[in-house]
Amino acid sequence: MLHLMRKHARSWLIKLALGAIVIVFIFWGVGSYRAQRGNRIAVVNGAPIVLEEFRGVYDQLLEAYRRQFGGALDEKLIQGLNLKRQALDQLINRRLLFQEATRLNFRVTNEELLRAIEQVPAFQRNGRFHPQLYQRVLTRNRMTPEMYEENKKNELLIDKLQSFILGTIKVSEAEALETYKWLKEKVSLDYVVFKPSAYSNVELTTEEIETYFSKHEKAYEIPPKVKVRYLLLDFKGFEAQAKVSEEEVRTYFDLNKETYATQEAKEPVLAEVADRIRSKLAKDAASTVAFDRAEEIYDASYGAGNISDVAKTNQLKVHETAFFPRNGPIKGIREGRKFAETAFALVENEVSEPLELSDGYYILQPIAREPAKIPDLKTVEEKVRQDLIQARENDQAKKDAEEFLNDLQGGAEFQKAAASRKLKAKSTTFFKRFGAIPGIGLEPDIQETAFLLSPSRPFPDAVIKGKQGYYVLRFKARQEADPKEFEDKKSEITNSLLLQKGQGAIRELLARLREKSEITVEDGFLD
Repeated sequence: MLHLMRKHARSWLIKLALGAIVIVFIFWGVGSYRAQRGNRIAVVNGAPIVLEEFRGVYDQLLEAYRRQFGGALDEKLIQGLNLKRQALDQLINRRLLFQEATRLNFRVTNEELLRAIEQVPAFQRNGRFHPQLYQRVLTRNRMTPEMYEENKKNELLIDKLQSFILGTIKVSEAEALETYKWLKEKVSLDYVVFKPSAYSNVELTTEEIETYFSKHEKAYEIPPKVKVRYLLLDFKGFEAQAKVSEEEVRTYFDLNKETYATQEAKEPVLAEVADRIRSKLAKDAASTVAFDRAEEIYDASYGAGNISDVAKTNQLKVHETAFFPRNGPIKGIREGRKFAETAFALVENEVSEPLELSDGYYILQPIAREPAKIPDLKTVEEKVRQDLIQARENDQAKKDAEEFLNDLQGGAEFQKAAASRKLKAKSTTFFKRFGAIPGIGLEPDIQETAFLLSPSRPFPDAVIKGKQGYYVLRFKARQEADPKEFEDKKSEITNSLLLQKGQGAIRELLARLREKSEITVEDGFLD
């Protein structure tokens, strides 16, 4: 994932701003309060955050990352980005900032509110605010002007607080110059790598294998397993029933144009994204209906003893897994980790609350368990053998690398010391703090260490473990940044430092606000 982040973030300046995703059109708590368990997901100092808000922010984050990563954004990367936590944190942070802005008596005038509304593209025709269009868009979204204007005012209050904080931040020319030098300086290295794979003559006795197994038997433990009976309320079945009108598609597009803008198409065309919008709206509607149905099934199952009886009554198919461990995989389940975590949290025959996964709502009931156990050595002997060989190879490579480094620190000549060990000393060309090292690749630990070295300190204190083995480094040369180019970059660097400092100040404020606030999240929501 880090590789993709580096690959798709165009510069260090973008890296600083990756967390600053703008919330375009979020309605604060608007909607029915049908059921706290189903609708409210968190509470911040008494102010609820509801599911509709969360879905809006989550979808915007997903679309933003889709533009950032393109086809590389798969399910594994989405899980690694932890979008659910990101979306909830954004909503909690905005609640806290709004409450702080209110406490500090920031105000939004009617004139400021009017100007902000008039600048919303969804309410404009031919670049100018259109009152009738404004009324029509709100009506289509079941909102009154009073409701929308109150939400818009809340957003503007937060903007005022953030602008106030940013206005207190200063960056001197000396700071900008120091940052420029730090970013642009380069170093080069001499290095030798000791590869564990080069030590292929390891021989083991039966006694050594048995001893290694007895000391590390926990590593070979067969984990506990559980067998689950479950019901699935598949979103696809409900999507077929969802009717999405062209008017609904147009309205959603008007309100979320920014979401579908790209570098190539700053002004998106409805016809090109209509199918995606229609699919999204159908999924949202299906999710709501599926949740209502899942709640009904859960209420009927709770205390019933066996979900099979409830399934029969409601004409639902009963599924049953084989035994599976906590870390999966589970045949037929896409998001095995969440499914397994829920299953292992239940006692035998307990019925779970509806679990939302990407394909629908699941209701689980564990029906049998197998405890953890240590296997007989015979069943894992080959794996133990390979693990011990690998450990011996690794230990020998590290030992030889450390001895080589000690010789260098004692005054041995680099090239000769390498040749005496039948190793080839290599050199890099100049490289910066970020990006791949020529001949080595992406190795953050080597990069960080390299910039700490100097003519007076040519060797690091220890060898460095990299992807290929253990590296011994020697400082070769440093290339300072060209101060003549600073003038061309000064404005860009200054603005980026202002952004970085401003974001840091806001993070510090949020940390203080969180520390003294009462924030609760509904049980299981982030699972």
